[in-house]
Amino acid sequence: MDTNTQKALESLRRRKVNASIAIAADLANDNLNSICRLALAWISDGNVHGISYFIKPREGPVQAHNLTEDMLADSKPFDVVWDEDIAFLLKDAVLSAYRSERLFPAIKASYEASGRELPLKDVYIRDLKFLASTYMPNLANDSLSSILHRMKIPVDMDNALSRAMACICGLSWLENLYPISSYGIPLSAILAGALQGQPEEVVETREEREAREQKEAKYAKLTYYTKMLFLPFVIFCLFITIYYVHRYGEAEQTKVNFSRYSTSGVPELSDSEKEAQQEKTRLPSSSGRYLMMRGTYVIPDETTIPTFLKASHDRDMETIRSLVRSDKILVFAKPTRIQITGDKDKNGFVPIQILEGDYANRTGFAANDMISK
Repeated sequence: MDTNTQKALESLRRRKVNASIAIAADLANDNLNSICRLALAWISDGNVHGISYFIKPREGPVQAHNLTEDMLADSKPFDVVWDEDIAFLLKDAVLSAYRSERLFPAIKASYEASGRELPLKDVYIRDLKFLASTYMPNLANDSLSSILHRMKIPVDMDNALSRAMACICGLSWLENLYPISSYGIPLSAILAGALQGQPEEVVETREEREAREQKEAKYAKLTYYTKMLFLPFVIFCLFITIYYVHRYGEAEQTKVNFSRYSTSGVPELSDSEKEAQQEKTRLPSSSGRYLMMRGTYVIPDETTIPTFLKASHDRDMETIRSLVRSDKILVFAKPTRIQITGDKDKNGFVPIQILEGDYANRTGFAANDMISK
């Protein structure tokens, strides 16, 4: 027994109970009995292990990928390799494979090309294609490359050992998600055609597979850049939205309904009406300190009052906006304390001095009904 076989046997003994051994094979040509490489793979100690054997086919040319007749010239026939190196490794094991209905007839035919009957007992087989088709119904197709691509398991389709190791990893992936640990089809049922009714797999050539992988990589890269460009766009839109909401809020704070003023001004109360007014709301006949609320305004220059009243009467908002922008009308953005500086009444306006805020110490005229105690 060589060193590799010894190590394989040691790791096989440490694998979990009921854990399967995956098998894959390469055919030298179209003959079913022309296996030229056989590979085994299993999981133990949390790692994937594998071993493969070169086999000299009994007939036909060697046309397998990455194998030549010179490479197989010193190899043993299939039945000798099976009896000496493989049979004892598979003792009492559950086997697994992709497309068991093709693999095991090839194993049987390659062994029995020696004229002897395959001594493999009626073991149980876990078939990756059957299980994936059962538990992964949204697969694009049930080819081995598609199944493993869905599971994100890499594989070299031209190498039997790589396929065997990928197969055992795929079964482990399914076992972690679905109750398949007790599943198994008897080898005799598979050889009798139990899985022959499955739909034919879509076989990809190497060129087709490479083209598909390049296309998927291209779209994956495009999706990545789309996401990277979309994020700054979203941030920019969010910034613009916040900016305009802020500007709208500021505009709302200083919004004044000027339309209620006309050339007739704010009606002046008669002496009898002033006497009837409640003491708490009556403006003093002498100076005093009062409050003007947010959105009220002061006109600094007495000569601006007629222009403002006419624009209000005519609903000429352009003129009013011009007066506000040129500071000929001062609009309060928050409650502001003022002092009444006299009793002079100009079209319903009284002279005041601003005591605080952005316009502190400035004087002007405010409408009577905009002044609060």
